[in-house]
Amino acid sequence: MMDRHFLRRHSRCMALAFSATVVSLLAACSSFSTYPPDGSGPRTYPWMAPGPEVMATGLMQAHARVAPDTPLVFNLPAGISQMAWDDVQRRLGPGARAMQPGDKVVWDLERYGISNTKAFTDIGYWNDGTAVLVTVSMERENILPFKVTHVQRWYVELNTPVCNNPAVKVDSGKAAPADASGAEDAAAEVAGSDS
Repeated sequence: MMDRHFLRRHSRCMALAFSATVVSLLAACSSFSTYPPDGSGPRTYPWMAPGPEVMATGLMQAHARVAPDTPLVFNLPAGISQMAWDDVQRRLGPGARAMQPGDKVVWDLERYGISNTKAFTDIGYWNDGTAVLVTVSMERENILPFKVTHVQRWYVELNTPVCNNPAVKVDSGKAAPADASGAEDAAAEVAGSDS
């Protein structure tokens, strides 16, 4: 007959192993939080880390791997505040600039997603009316920076990018620089608003 102490220890070990397996499976299967939200994952805020890092890394890598000889003119999804646009611009560096109305070559970040240590960006690369969708997949260890694991091109139909740059205000069909105060955007960001 087996010793009762052995059975208790064996049962505890099995319970711990089962718990560890379930936790790791749940972490691996957690859904991506996306922006713009798709309703299937937790809410994400574009101004909150690691959102700007993911957007900038995706844009830089798509540009470097698909068409490095073109200018890096970027567009972010609608509803992202000036503070987040400035953070992405800072990460991209002085060689990049935000989209202005009338730009013909644009790297249009359509959405991004984050799930624990994995992330992705979907970027529409527009060159004078011709478009290709580029998905950049990334991974990281703990809090280290994201590293690109895969870049995939998709030849699908895309919507023509609309300039979402909050620094540009469109009045009666003409683009003009928006008011530069930015105080309202910063207050909305601190309050947790997406706009």
